[in-house]
Amino acid sequence: MLPLDNLKLRDVEKGFMSSKYVFAIFNTELRNVYKDYKCLELACNSQEELDSWKASLLRAGVYPEKVAVDEQGNGPPETLSDPQLERQVETISNLVDSYMGIIYKTVRDLMPKTMMHLMINSVKEFISSELLAQLYALGECSALMDESPEQQQHRVEVLQKHAALKEALAAIGEISTSTCTTPLPPPVDSSWIKPSRCKCTHIHRWIH
Repeated sequence: MLPLDNLKLRDVEKGFMSSKYVFAIFNTELRNVYKDYKCLELACNSQEELDSWKASLLRAGVYPEKVAVDEQGNGPPETLSDPQLERQVETISNLVDSYMGIIYKTVRDLMPKTMMHLMINSVKEFISSELLAQLYALGECSALMDESPEQQQHRVEVLQKHAALKEALAAIGEISTSTCTTPLPPPVDSSWIKPSRCKCTHIHRWIH
């Protein structure tokens, strides 16, 4: 196990040909961190793994190295060095994410309903204010319900087809589909024929 006293954490710049995220653990009193190593450099494959390592080390009490800031205020932003404060920040961040997720879902559900509500209200206003006025201005409202010549012709054709189909069904129903069959003749009775015994008597006499 590593002694955590006076241990600090700092980032290490990536090499020219390296794609790893590297950070180092060192001792502020220049003591060996592990065996003969005064500094341990660890590498990660992604930024998420690096953040996870840093959060774990923060909870263990290994804080990041404080970076000096010049007179103009240039320098990296100050990082959190209190594990309890880090957990509180993480909790607040999770609550904010959950709240934003609820807001997003609510807005996503209300958006189509709001659009339909506004469209229906606009159509109702148009019908009540403009369309009805234009219809009443025509004078002959009953003529609006009359069939057009094309619709009348189509209705007549449909009725003719309906009558023709009814006649065809009636003609098909009059055709008898039963098959006429003739019964088979009765079998021939040959019981009156008696077998002949002449040959048998002649053979019996020849043997004797």
